[in-house]
Amino acid sequence: MQLIFLVILIGALAAGVIVLALLGWAQRRRRLKLTRVAHAMGLKFSADDPFDLTNRYRGFVLPSAGHSPRADNVIYGRHRGWSVRAFDYYFEAGHGPHRLGRRYGVIVADTDVDLRRALMWHGADPGPVPIAAATPGGEAGPWHVVHGGASAAALAEAFGGFADEPVNVQTDRRSVMLCAAGRWKPDDLSRRIDAAVGGLENLKARWGGA
Repeated sequence: MQLIFLVILIGALAAGVIVLALLGWAQRRRRLKLTRVAHAMGLKFSADDPFDLTNRYRGFVLPSAGHSPRADNVIYGRHRGWSVRAFDYYFEAGHGPHRLGRRYGVIVADTDVDLRRALMWHGADPGPVPIAAATPGGEAGPWHVVHGGASAAALAEAFGGFADEPVNVQTDRRSVMLCAAGRWKPDDLSRRIDAAVGGLENLKARWGGA
């Protein structure tokens, strides 16, 4: 019996080591791809969070949706004249045995445009809707408009390239946050950043710079 227990224990430990090694390899591979994406776009990459993003954007719904937040794998810089940051975001919802981890891919842009204040949560987002986004006041395409109804049509048109992703959209004064459940795939990230910048250019043409 002791021998069987020992074999099981060794097998479990070996399996754990293999899983950790595979996770570490996958993370290194992902970061290498993200570094290449950043370089190709003239941007920079940091495996860690050099901007304190979890506190910098606390006014947005996503960073206030849970606890123990963490941002990493940050691509940042100026793209087509716009200051952008794309990163992996993780937080936990619930406590104790009911605690669950949530992952999102996020793109944030700080602009010189008065983007007003709006929140549109995509109807096909597979994750639990944050409490602050749980009471929609209207619809704009596939998005539930939580607030900012006067701007919703313009935002839905500007960021229409994300309508099928699904990606949530929030603006607050001069910043916009686009986020989707899961992590951005490196191979798709340059397209998403381009789409985000294209949306901002559309909005600037409508609303003008400050």
